[in-house]
Amino acid sequence: MSLLAADARAFGAAARNQWRVARRYPAQWLSFFFWPILLPGVYVVMGSAMAAGDPRATDAFASRAGTGDVAGFVFVGWSMYMWLSNVLWGPAMAVRMDQLRGTLDAVFLTPSSRLVVLIGPSTYALVPAWINFVVMAVALRVIFGVELAPDALARAALVMAAGIPAMYGIGALVATVVLRVGEIGGVVQLVRGVFTLACGVAFPIVMLPDWARVVAHALPPTYVVADARAVLLAGADLAAIVPDLAMLGLLSALVCMLAVWVFALVERGARRSGMLSRY
Repeated sequence: MSLLAADARAFGAAARNQWRVARRYPAQWLSFFFWPILLPGVYVVMGSAMAAGDPRATDAFASRAGTGDVAGFVFVGWSMYMWLSNVLWGPAMAVRMDQLRGTLDAVFLTPSSRLVVLIGPSTYALVPAWINFVVMAVALRVIFGVELAPDALARAALVMAAGIPAMYGIGALVATVVLRVGEIGGVVQLVRGVFTLACGVAFPIVMLPDWARVVAHALPPTYVVADARAVLLAGADLAAIVPDLAMLGLLSALVCMLAVWVFALVERGARRSGMLSRY
């Protein structure tokens, strides 16, 4: 069996194992249908209350956000946030759970690629991410009367798929913290907080200071969120967002190369310090 075939077999085994674990706790699936409505819904209600039906407020929002559809803007932003969060947690949690189970050192002794170790178990995170996306679309239609065209949803799915390499790369960088210090909850919360503030999840990035906008345009999630809104709310076709997708691809490549280098460096240090066998 070739090395590539062996890695593919190990990848499938890691993914199936995580699925078996997830099926043991069906109650957690309820959150996939609850949070996609509650989190953005609170922001929409607060925004409506503050606007108090004044058309000037709506016009001011539209001039900054590019759309006057507050519910659509917020729901799409938060659905992207939850999708990014699910993918971001994946690689780090895969390593952390092996630490807690006491199997990390055994896993790292296998000849499998580190991509198998990091990405295989975390493919499970893609399923709740897509569920959140569907729930968001249904909630917009049923509760707020915002109908998203099927072709627009298909284009948004392509945008999300284009962002997967970057998010797994960032997740691999977070996973290096697991190898270095063990705990990752605080780091993931910090990264998610930065994405929420800097990537236009809940408000247009034009509201940020100039220096923060520069930072925002260097973060891959900014392009995922903006392009998802463009295709879903503004009806943009893929040709209109090609420059953004090209930049997203470039950033994804840079992030993934950085993740490979940093993870290999930290892994060598963890082997010397014995961190692989501690939690």
